[in-house]
Parts: sequence; C-alpha cells; structure tokens
Amino acid sequence: MPSAIFPEEIIVEILLRLPVRSLLQFRCVCKFWKNLISDPQFAKSHVLSSTAYPQLVSIDIGIAKSDIVSYPLKPLLENPNPSAGVKSAFFLSRQRTSMIGSCNGLICFFNSLRSTFKLRNPAMKLKSKTSPKIFTCFDRKKILYSGFGYDQVNDRYRVLAVVESFRISEGVKTIIYTFGEKNWTTVQNFPSRRDPNLWWCGKFVSGTLNWIVNKGRRRNSTNRSVIVSFDLEKETYAEILLPQHDCDNVCNPVLYVSSNNCICVSFDHPKKTHWVVWIMKEYGVVESWTKLMIIPQDMLISDFRNRCMSDALFITEHEVLLLRPNQYKLVVYKLNNNSGLDYRSEILGKFAHRLHIYHESLVSPQW
Repeated sequence: MPSAIFPEEIIVEILLRLPVRSLLQFRCVCKFWKNLISDPQFAKSHVLSSTAYPQLVSIDIGIAKSDIVSYPLKPLLENPNPSAGVKSAFFLSRQRTSMIGSCNGLICFFNSLRSTFKLRNPAMKLKSKTSPKIFTCFDRKKILYSGFGYDQVNDRYRVLAVVESFRISEGVKTIIYTFGEKNWTTVQNFPSRRDPNLWWCGKFVSGTLNWIVNKGRRRNSTNRSVIVSFDLEKETYAEILLPQHDCDNVCNPVLYVSSNNCICVSFDHPKKTHWVVWIMKEYGVVESWTKLMIIPQDMLISDFRNRCMSDALFITEHEVLLLRPNQYKLVVYKLNNNSGLDYRSEILGKFAHRLHIYHESLVSPQW
C-alpha cells in the first residue's frame, strides 16, 4: 500500500523525476512501488518527466569483446573534470557493430556481418530480439541511409534503411522494420541519392527521421542542401529548407538535436571566416530558424579547420555547444553574459565509433 504520509499521486510525481538507477533500487521498497515502476505506462511518463542529464555513449572495441561506454554529460558541460568512461554491463560481439541512434533510452545497433538490427536498454540490461536480415552477404548490397525512432501514435519503434544494390537492374529500395514484427516492408523510395560527405544516420525529432541531403550541385549555382524528413507514422517524406544566410553556398552542413528536442544545423562560411549555428524553434516551420551562435575562425580548434565538423553533438537551453573535432577531444562553446563566447576543450579516451546522445529510461525492448 502507498504511504499514508503523501497521497498516491504525489508519490507518483516524485518518482517520475528520479533517475533510472534509483527507481530500479526502489522497486524493493513495497509492492505498490514495484508494480508502479514496472508499469510500461509509468516508463513512458518517466521519459517525458525525467530531468536527468543525458550521457554520451559509444562503442569501445576491445581484443576479447566490445563494450558500450558512456560519459556523463553534466560534468562535461558544467564543471569539466572528465574521468574514465563508465562501461555498461552489455558486451557486444566482436563482429562489426555500429550505433544507428538512440530514442527513449533504447539504442539501435546494426551488425554489418549479420545484416541485422537490435535494440538494447543499457540501464535496464535488456535487449530485443534480432530483426530479420536486411540482406545476405551474397546480395551485394549496402545501406545508403538509415535511422531509428519512435512512432508515438502507434506505440512502435522503427528503423528505416535505404538499400542500394550493386546490380544496376535492382537499383535502390527503401524498407522499414517495426520491432516485434516478422518482416521488413517496402515504403516510398528515399528522394535523394547519398552524398558521401554527409552523415548517413538520421536524427529523430518529433516522430520524424531527418537527414541533410544535397539536391544537386551545378556549376555556378547555389548548393541546394536541404533537410529531408520521414514521418514514422504516415511513412511520408517532406523537405525542410535550411536557414537563410549571408552567402550563396553551405559548406559542411551538420544536423543535430538540442536538449529541448529542436532541430539544429551548423555550417562553415565559404570563406572560412566563421562557423554558424542555427536552431529551428518550431519543427517544420522555416520562419522559426534562429541564429544561435557564431564561432569565429580564431576560436576554432585546429582540428576543425581542415575537416568537415561531422560530430557536432549537443546543444542545451543555456546555449552551450558540444563539438567533437577528433577521436580524442571534446570542445564546449558557451555564450557568456556579455554576449561573447567562451570555450574549452576536454581530452577523452579514443573512440573509433561516433558518439551518440543517450537518455536512460525504464522502457523495455520487450519484442
């Protein structure tokens, strides 16, 4: 029975704001708490109510095994003193495995040798069943684009893949898999070919997957980079224009997601004088693009100056930008009270794989 000191609804509200690890321990307090914390509906509400900072996660490839490694984001942003990464209890196979994305505490992995996808919840130490093979090793196919996200309307987690065959007669096909189902299904084809300079994993925002694509580059014309979005419920595509800027071309565009679930984009000025960051405050509304930060050339870490900044990771409501210029370093930029810009860099362990933002949750990959 719930405690007589507080009404049941107050207890629920308090528990919704606690971190996952505390909630897992509190399941043994009483039967009411155990049933509440184990309730899938409570897990969904906790995702929306949790105030916990996310983590950076990546794959640490070892000799005997591979691990999911995490870095707590709060100390990196607020009081930098990065310690060694915290390895989770999940061990991955030594086969080639990559992270596709993270959503509601679930991380989607792709095994390139087996051509399968799987979900894991490191906080709960749970994993889903493996998806059907997307293709076999004899098919001579590759993935051009992919993305993982959540269809809230139908309560289903889905992964999309744009697959290209090396056989000219087969061309490109776009397929989608809903975890818990038996087969992949074909959907309308992706409206663009892959740009090798742009990242192939889509960003999940507001029920959609999003990629920056190049719609065609002709001599003496504007570089037509746009955001292509895929609605996970309706299975339809849309295009979102990039923000208006003071130059004809967009160089090295990077797409990422803010802490309040807004699309952000950043790119180089063609003359390499600065790097600019924009945020779309209302998803899909082009007029809501707002210039958030300009980083002058002299404040760019040297690693940035001669490469595409493909690992812009995170931005908070306090206008802090977290960037990754190479495998060893993170850079934090923050607007100060005088509208100026402060920055610092942090040394991390080497990661061969990309870093992803991960929020712990109670969501169970029950399929």
